[in-house]
Amino acid sequence: MMTSEGTGEPRNSLAVSYGYLGFSLIIWGYILVYFTNILFIKTFKEKNTIQSILRNGTPREAKIMNYKLLKYIPESNINVIQIILSFANLRNVQIEQEMMFHDIKPQEKRFDEGNTVKVLLNPNTSESPYFILAGQQTQFNSSGMVLRLIFLVLMIAYVAGLYYYFYTTESYDFGWRFLTFMHPIIFSGVMILIFVLIFQFILGKFFKNKKDEQLLFTGRNAEAHIISVTQTGLTVNDQPQIMFQVSFKDFRGTEHIAVYKKIVSLLKLSSIPIHGTIEIMYDENQPAKIMIPKGI
Repeated sequence: MMTSEGTGEPRNSLAVSYGYLGFSLIIWGYILVYFTNILFIKTFKEKNTIQSILRNGTPREAKIMNYKLLKYIPESNINVIQIILSFANLRNVQIEQEMMFHDIKPQEKRFDEGNTVKVLLNPNTSESPYFILAGQQTQFNSSGMVLRLIFLVLMIAYVAGLYYYFYTTESYDFGWRFLTFMHPIIFSGVMILIFVLIFQFILGKFFKNKKDEQLLFTGRNAEAHIISVTQTGLTVNDQPQIMFQVSFKDFRGTEHIAVYKKIVSLLKLSSIPIHGTIEIMYDENQPAKIMIPKGI
């Protein structure tokens, strides 16, 4: 904050001050759009996608390979369960996929290990979810949506209050010429933006490999020869990243060499194959894009 000696003078020229003002509006606009998208737009889009899959999804028979009860809610007699399903993907390649959901009729034991259920695959693999259970019902968590709305309203009120408070207390009839990069209007926005960008990076890098999941539902399978298996030197939570270099022939008979990197649990290191052959999945349009769905 400025001392009493400088409060009567503008800190910047008119052009610089409006440049800072525009910069601050861009930052806060991006932050508000980001939270609106995360809290509401993506949620509504996902529900619309599920409705579209229910109407136009590709049906498959899925076998339940594993069942795990995560939580029982006695008030509503609902089980929160996790199951592993085995079914054919869009290229009729057998895959396994895990899902977690609320079983509203646990007494029917529909999801016990060994049972079969019907699933619907999303024909548009640019959108998630990539598959759902046939007849799946979706509804919004009302209390959760209210909390999201309150958070967004408070965020908007904070931003509006920030501009109003400092303009009324620091403008001194010079307009926005009190703005500098270290002013709370700009600096607090920059700090929140950095937090948002770091969160996006961490989420995209370590917690959700969307490309692998996409390839799982659209890829073709092949038997690949292992050329080398090495550690890259990168670790996440003390778990090493392993790089596989393999060679394989696609369905046209063309040979390719590809590389696949994966963070591997320390408990599974001893089971990683380092020579011989391994099953992979690849993108038929870009065979260099591969994944190893099993064995690691």
